[in-house]
Amino acid sequence: MPSPKPGRPVRDSTDGRPVTAALDLLGRRWSLRILWELQQGPLGFRPLQQRCDNMSSSVLRQRLAELHDALLVERRPGGSYLLTPLGQEAHRALRPLMRWSRSWAAELRRVPPLPAEDHVCRDCAMDYLATTSAAAAAAVRECPARYRAVLRGAAASVLRKRPEPGTWSILEYACHARDVFAVYHERLSRTLAEERPVLQPMRNDRRAAEEDHNGQDPEAVLADLAHRAELFAELAETVQTHQWYRTATRLPGEERSVLWIIRQAAHEGRHHLLDIRRIAARLTGAPR
Repeated sequence: MPSPKPGRPVRDSTDGRPVTAALDLLGRRWSLRILWELQQGPLGFRPLQQRCDNMSSSVLRQRLAELHDALLVERRPGGSYLLTPLGQEAHRALRPLMRWSRSWAAELRRVPPLPAEDHVCRDCAMDYLATTSAAAAAAVRECPARYRAVLRGAAASVLRKRPEPGTWSILEYACHARDVFAVYHERLSRTLAEERPVLQPMRNDRRAAEEDHNGQDPEAVLADLAHRAELFAELAETVQTHQWYRTATRLPGEERSVLWIIRQAAHEGRHHLLDIRRIAARLTGAPR
């Protein structure tokens, strides 16, 4: 495989731009690791190989030849390898990416895992396998009236009050349920139309903060929740049996079916109604 150079076609690109050549070069297996290890000082072939988890000698030779050809690594007369000034500059340029990767990893850790296809909720007792597509769609359609009864029965001071730090208020949970029906409508639409689409996490806490869920008008939230729930239920009712097992993924290892998407939307609506009732009971002392 030729060494990537600006002005030439590279893997997955023929535009010849320097950035695509650099991404090809640094995206090859072990290239970044070699730069990382050499930024600490010169290393001989064998010590560098050991630092790189005893990678194959042939691959190490190939990567060193490519990095040498790209003017990022040079070989000393004694046989050791070190970064050139251009290689050191490349390493410095990558530091923001390294910082970003740590933030990215932390963000991924904050994304809760999706329930399994056969999930049984210990709190609200919803059993996915026992819930038909039609029953799930009907449950979503019933949610707005149930949310409306709880929210309109609560004092304004209670609606926006968080029972404890890190736990949403009644209004925030209602906003989340509204958003769930909107997002799951999009997820269901894409999974029906596309082959194994990749879905973005909802990032619930960030969304609640950025959209100021606790500052929104409760009546507007209830109206939008009813609209979104109806749109979702209508779409779910059009799904045919042969479409149930079309799939989408969110994070690696999280492949879920159309049938799961319909059940999950119903579960979210049901579960968060339970959350709201519990919060109302805690804040007012009323029975659940």
